[in-house]
Amino acid sequence: MKAMMLTAGLGTRLRPITNMWAKPAVPFLGIPLLKYPLYLLKELGVNELVLNSHYKAEQIDGLAREIESASLKVHVSHEPGEPLGSGGGIWKAKEWLETKGESFFVCNGDEVILPKDAGIFESFVREHNERNALATILVMKHPLVGTQFGGVWCSPAGDVRGFSKNPQAFGNDSIGYHYIGLLLLNSRIFEYLPEGESNILYDALAAAIAKHETVRVVVGDFTWFETGNPTDLLEASKEALHLLDSGTGVDADALRSLTKEFWKTGTRLEKLTNALVLRAPGSDISATADVSGFVVLEEGARIESRAKVSDSILMPQSRINSESNNNIVLPSN
Repeated sequence: MKAMMLTAGLGTRLRPITNMWAKPAVPFLGIPLLKYPLYLLKELGVNELVLNSHYKAEQIDGLAREIESASLKVHVSHEPGEPLGSGGGIWKAKEWLETKGESFFVCNGDEVILPKDAGIFESFVREHNERNALATILVMKHPLVGTQFGGVWCSPAGDVRGFSKNPQAFGNDSIGYHYIGLLLLNSRIFEYLPEGESNILYDALAAAIAKHETVRVVVGDFTWFETGNPTDLLEASKEALHLLDSGTGVDADALRSLTKEFWKTGTRLEKLTNALVLRAPGSDISATADVSGFVVLEEGARIESRAKVSDSILMPQSRINSESNNNIVLPSN
């Protein structure tokens, strides 16, 4: 099975972190964001993957080499000019993705999505195949759809009508869902993709729906960690640490499986007197430091003597020798 992971975005909302890392390369609990959807793709049986690259392309190239294995062939589709968007990225990777009569997955390379239903992915694939759909979109309910987020608007039977932030755009009986970043596309999608920059939802699938193609949703229950800006990244790290430490259910099991597969040797979760601490290899906490709440020390990070740190993330090779509260600490160089 083939898949495309969209990894060419600029990550502007996550600056200043993305001044140093491409967003898919940003570490989240000791693991680059890109590897979280990779885990889902492996569960879905993907053995050939395309990444696209534009911003800090050398980091995406490095991750491609890192994840390639005997069971996973990885291609990189470079976008050296302007980024092509989700649709344009798929269009440019056509040589690797298009096989007549077959489908391929598309996912975002910066999403942390954990299923709460063990059977959701089987249902997702089955729905797509049984309906002979052009596209099947994995979605979840979210209270902010139609206000803060754009939505996937569907008939009560699950047929997609369109995409909008406006809850009245496609009829009063339309139901809005949050797109979690995973699609299954038939290779016919290339008939609807224009050359150059485009959006897979608002351009390609909207055009296909207008021509009465079958586009469906499968609704699942997921734990979704928003990592789009520094404030949300901090909150997501806190929630994920507690899920990893004491959570129960399918999502907690999935997160533990992820860490087991992708943590570097020596990474560990520690419960101190006043803190839950994740320590990556080469990190250190001085014996005279005061840590509380949750603290993530990425690889090579250090809390120096007498520093006071709470509810913070220390990014790789960063140092803190004073105070950090609700903060993301970046390396000085």
